[in-house]
Amino acid sequence: MASLGELLCSHTDELVHRWYERWQQEGPAIPGMTEAAIKDHLAVQLRVIGESLRERGTSESPRKLWEQPGRLDPEQRVRDEEPIEEVVREYAYVIEAVRLWLDERDEQVSVQDYSFFSIAIFELAAESARRFARCQAEQVARERAEYVAGIAHQLRTPVSTLGLYVQQLEGGKAAPDPQAVERLRRTVDRLSRLVDGILRLERFKPDELPVHPETLAPAQVIDQLVADYEHDASRKGLRLDISANRSARMQVDRDLLVDALGNLIQNAIKYTEKGFVRVTLEERENEVVFKVEDSGPGISPERQRQLFRPVRPEQPGGAGLGLSIAFRSAVAQGGTLELESEPGRGSTFRLCLPRAVRAREGHTEGRVERSLENDASRTVH
Repeated sequence: MASLGELLCSHTDELVHRWYERWQQEGPAIPGMTEAAIKDHLAVQLRVIGESLRERGTSESPRKLWEQPGRLDPEQRVRDEEPIEEVVREYAYVIEAVRLWLDERDEQVSVQDYSFFSIAIFELAAESARRFARCQAEQVARERAEYVAGIAHQLRTPVSTLGLYVQQLEGGKAAPDPQAVERLRRTVDRLSRLVDGILRLERFKPDELPVHPETLAPAQVIDQLVADYEHDASRKGLRLDISANRSARMQVDRDLLVDALGNLIQNAIKYTEKGFVRVTLEERENEVVFKVEDSGPGISPERQRQLFRPVRPEQPGGAGLGLSIAFRSAVAQGGTLELESEPGRGSTFRLCLPRAVRAREGHTEGRVERSLENDASRTVH
């Protein structure tokens, strides 16, 4: 009767190859995945089990094998966004591959050795799940902290502006300047829209976002938003241009339109140091296209692929929050948000909305959520 420990140590590469063939035969659980994350670690793990069997037999608990962090790395699988279900499935294939290999070779191993091996693989999967969950929770906490910091950064500018206006009003002896009062009103409106947009982002999944269309002139919405951000643009010396048909009409949710278009204009001004920001309205047969162009630094292809994913700000105040609000607002209304950009050549965002947006009061069985995922992969050029 052969020692299972000796077999595992002597034939590690062959067993890994057999396992990998089995995994390829079944196919990965994740479409587009070409190689299992545990492949590089499996040889090490099989040798750990084999050496333990060879040196100490079944006297030691299999649970002790995975106390050393270097023997498995579920944290890397979190970073690779591989579901723990896939990892557990792969370890099940390991047991199956070893059993079939022993049968084909007619190897007779002791029940104690094989039980130790099976429990060791089970404990490996369990420990991977535990570490995966712990690492994922820590990652979510970090991202949440960055997200909150990003919100605070977005709120800082209008709040500071409000504080400045209040100081001016407190120190003035005469009646308030009508222009100052108007700027104060716009700042309050801007702050209110930002808070409402964040609340919608927090409270609703994309397929649950209420949509309440009304007939309006989109050019008037553009005028309002440009007026709100004109001070920011002029302070940086930027030219803020509008090209829109004043007679155009559409049925759209005003708040969601302002969420989307306002964040696009704000981002364009924020990241453009010189030149222009241009807002254009284009009418097509069944849709209306709002185009926001800038002469800013442009966006690299790598960064473009990250822009429309769920909010994960790389740093406080990043573009992730505003663009996430804009993207969700577009898709919730049956539209898309498209981007064309090259480093050094500026950026152009296109907000494409149906001319007549459909109303929605509640859940629609994931239709918009699936659209969100599909659009995220196909509308970034």
